[in-house]
Amino acid sequence: MILKPIFPAFLFITVAFFASPSYAQFEHTSPPIPLGHEGGSLAFERSELTFAPQSTGIENCVNVAIDNTTDHPRLLTELRSLDPKHFYVTSPAKEMMPLTIGANSTFYLNLCFKADEVKPYETRLLAIFQSDTIPLKITGKGVAPPEVVPIPSETAITSVKNKKHNWTFQFGLKTRGTVRLMLENVMGKTVRNFPFEAMKTPGYYETSFDEKSDLGKKLDKGMYILRLEVVDAQSHTTAHSSKVVTIK
Repeated sequence: MILKPIFPAFLFITVAFFASPSYAQFEHTSPPIPLGHEGGSLAFERSELTFAPQSTGIENCVNVAIDNTTDHPRLLTELRSLDPKHFYVTSPAKEMMPLTIGANSTFYLNLCFKADEVKPYETRLLAIFQSDTIPLKITGKGVAPPEVVPIPSETAITSVKNKKHNWTFQFGLKTRGTVRLMLENVMGKTVRNFPFEAMKTPGYYETSFDEKSDLGKKLDKGMYILRLEVVDAQSHTTAHSSKVVTIK
């Protein structure tokens, strides 16, 4: 007697579910997280997201993208924050899960942060798929209400302060984006980089400067140019801002 393979009915239901269209698709770029032996990747748009300093008790929310650059739909079963009290997903709602992210498409979720103490916060958001899990590092800071100012009306360097050769540079972001801040000499050569690896949400940020180059050497007296470049996370346009810094 010849035995014939039997395919259960639920297999066809699963295949049909995986073939459903994506919920959102946009033009995008992303740092890939490889998926084993398959081509393409599943990845958050950045490996880290930093919320601007936020007043305690006030909610700050932002859209975050997951990119599926594989040729197959992916079933997202859960979005799990490891600190759900302070970082939480408001969309999609749990009732919408599981859902499908289509092949070669981008899915946007809404992530919120609310601090209840004046201190820094750090956690991870896990996007759990049927066969893969991708992490997103999230950081934020709770500050006292008097320290909070409205969202900037433009993306620009807002303040350059110097006290006894210790500088503070402040800049504001109108929209979510990636930041590049550097100091150039009058010949246009970059002498100091101020790294910001994470995606930044709208708000104000600052960094310190000790009048030293990237090599740790004291810079010569004279005029320098502080330049800010911010790439908008959704439009991919770049905003520029610059200010003169004079070392005496």
